[in-house]
Amino acid sequence: METNVMSPEKSFQIINDAIEKSRKDFEKDAGSPMILWGAVVLAFSIAVYSMLKLTGNLSWNFLWFGIPVLGWPLSIILLKGKCKKGGKSFISRTVGYIWISYGIFATILSIVFAFLAPQFTGYITAVLLGFAAVMTGFVLKNNYIIIGGFLTGIGCTIALFYTKVEFTPLFFTMASILNLIIPGIMMNKKAN
Repeated sequence: METNVMSPEKSFQIINDAIEKSRKDFEKDAGSPMILWGAVVLAFSIAVYSMLKLTGNLSWNFLWFGIPVLGWPLSIILLKGKCKKGGKSFISRTVGYIWISYGIFATILSIVFAFLAPQFTGYITAVLLGFAAVMTGFVLKNNYIIIGGFLTGIGCTIALFYTKVEFTPLFFTMASILNLIIPGIMMNKKAN
């Protein structure tokens, strides 16, 4: 009876190749959702900034809660059939967990800070956005996403001390372009 014994090196190589294939497959499908969510965040950022500038009323910050209200239905409608069918890979699950965690933390912190210290809400959620982008960049081995995430997180942390609260939506505008729209476009170009 013949047995096939695989060396540890060969086993490691097979696992590594599978993870790399999973990463490349994920990147082919990840661009469109990033662009969509980036556009939604961008639209709400401009709307909140405009209303804050026009009225000076901080209550317009509650518009931020419209992002998931609009984003999820748009994702379901517009991205139907664009994302890979079948089982989820390790990479897609990992990136999904990163962004679901971001969504949960951003929502909870936004609710808490909306009542305790509304002036910090935008900055904190933008810093979290940068963190989620950095983690995604590390998983995908994408230096652009890593750098964009660090610029967002560090930039928003510094801006917290040097800018007025009404400029917070402008940071989200830049963060959506830097962390979602541009990487999404880059991934779509790479996939084509």
